[in-house]
Amino acid sequence: MEQSELEKNHALLKEKFARHEQILIQAYKSLKKKELALNLLNNELSASEEEIKIINEGLQAANEEITAINEELHNKNIIIEEQNVELRATMQHLKDTQSTLLQSEKMASLGILTAGVAHEINNPLNYIMGAYIGLQNYFEDYPSPEKEKVAVLLSILLEGVERASKIVDSLNQFSRNNEANIEPCNITEIIENCLVILNNKIKPYIQVKKNYCNSPIVIEGNTGKLHQVFLNILSNSQQAIEGYGEIHIVTKKINSDWVVEISDTGVGISNENLNRITDPFFTTKPPGKGTGLGLSISYNIVKEHNGVLKFKSEIAKGTTVQIVFPIS
Repeated sequence: MEQSELEKNHALLKEKFARHEQILIQAYKSLKKKELALNLLNNELSASEEEIKIINEGLQAANEEITAINEELHNKNIIIEEQNVELRATMQHLKDTQSTLLQSEKMASLGILTAGVAHEINNPLNYIMGAYIGLQNYFEDYPSPEKEKVAVLLSILLEGVERASKIVDSLNQFSRNNEANIEPCNITEIIENCLVILNNKIKPYIQVKKNYCNSPIVIEGNTGKLHQVFLNILSNSQQAIEGYGEIHIVTKKINSDWVVEISDTGVGISNENLNRITDPFFTTKPPGKGTGLGLSISYNIVKEHNGVLKFKSEIAKGTTVQIVFPIS
């Protein structure tokens, strides 16, 4: 009985062991399959990493090429921009030169005409002056019963001749054709000559107030061109005044500079236009009233004389033009 039980238990254990052994074999086979699959995945992953590495290297090379192209384009853009700046400067220089030549030609023609007119006026003035001297001598030798009346008439005649002579002198100064900037120029005399030329436009509505410094302002330059500068500025001041008004002219010495200030009580200039008034062909005047070259030419002339042209203005209050020349 006991022997039979032992054999029975042994058989059961043997059967159970066989089943476990079968399970272990199946688990081992499954593990091997999974290990094989894992190896395949690792191989695929390694291949993918290699492909990714190749792709990354290609992308890096492409980025480097794009960076090099961008740098080249940037350098070319810089060169193009520099060329554009140079081209704009050249075009502006050509435009300024063209306007200067145009105005110079105009002023040369005007100078020839003015010189001719001054000469033609001067001839009859000599006759009138000769007649005045003859009349003066005659009435000294043969006194008139109306001595006071004759004296007044002769005085009026002399004043008329002197005024006409001043106009002729001013026209001659204005028409001087000397391209060199090496002659002594008396700024006060130039301003006075310009006032004589503009006299018929300034009076009777505009009062000119002058405050000249005691020392004569004499600079080395071109008298004809400086006449053009002050004639332009004074003419603009006169045209800016609607009706009655005043023009103030001040000359003074500040440190190592001669300073001329011409102020008017005209309509004034807006801040927007104030920065453009020396641009060629820019004008605030109505069409047909101005070419826009006067102040541009004046600016260049003052610059040629190593000077500076400055502007201050306020709408409805007036404009001040300051011309600064270094003392030689």
